[in-house]
Amino acid sequence: MGTEWMGRYRPLVAELVRHSNRAQRTISRRTEVAEGISLNAQEWQVFEYVIEHGDDDAYMNLISDRLGIAQSTFSKIVKALCGYGLLDKYHMSGNRKNILLRPTGKGLAVYEGFSQDLVKNLFEGFFDALEGFGDEDIRGFTGALRLLNDRLLFRDEPEPEMELITGR
Repeated sequence: MGTEWMGRYRPLVAELVRHSNRAQRTISRRTEVAEGISLNAQEWQVFEYVIEHGDDDAYMNLISDRLGIAQSTFSKIVKALCGYGLLDKYHMSGNRKNILLRPTGKGLAVYEGFSQDLVKNLFEGFFDALEGFGDEDIRGFTGALRLLNDRLLFRDEPEPEMELITGR
């Protein structure tokens, strides 16, 4: 069996594979977003999510799930963003377990400045290429991509338990 099963979608699948591989290669690369502040792609994604959903009462574990980031990795990212002074942590009175994230004034200023660079240097051409598509087309493709992403983790297997091994 060859790749015939993809039919007319083969070029699209090929470009999705290429995108995934290129994104994976750049995921840990740090970019200076402001003087003295360098973030990798996942840190930027978390930062942007919190800014976009700043008024939501989504707790850290819910945000990590929505972004598809492991909770342990998410916690490290939040610690870094708080360390840079971009985010603050809050909790509701009477519930110290569920932590809410909010952007700081500094965080909003950093986001405003660097997001303009992102539009110009990364997304401008991409958005221009999509200009001919209608809103319904964009919603349809977005839904298809969401379905694919949801199925990428088709096995809901728990992560394996790690054993401690002595260093002897």
